[in-house]
Amino acid sequence: MQVTHWAFSRVSHYSQNAINEFLAADEADAFIVAYALGDISTRTIVTQEVSRPEMKSKIKIPEPCNAFNVRYIRAMEMFRELGETF
Repeated sequence: MQVTHWAFSRVSHYSQNAINEFLAADEADAFIVAYALGDISTRTIVTQEVSRPEMKSKIKIPEPCNAFNVRYIRAMEMFRELGETF
């Protein structure tokens, strides 16, 4: 619910299409952020998306993560944290 409310509260910034796409049942982004909110102390989202707060046509995962203090990292950072080397 928090993520949905956040998205709708951003209607003055994002296009309605961007909000609809972010919240669509066949898209995972809003669900992933909501799941991470369930325990932000132990859950981290791995995404290749980068923050683009000026973008109005798409809600990138980092934007709601920043709003809710949900940690997110890129795949290479995840591998480093796991101690993986290539």
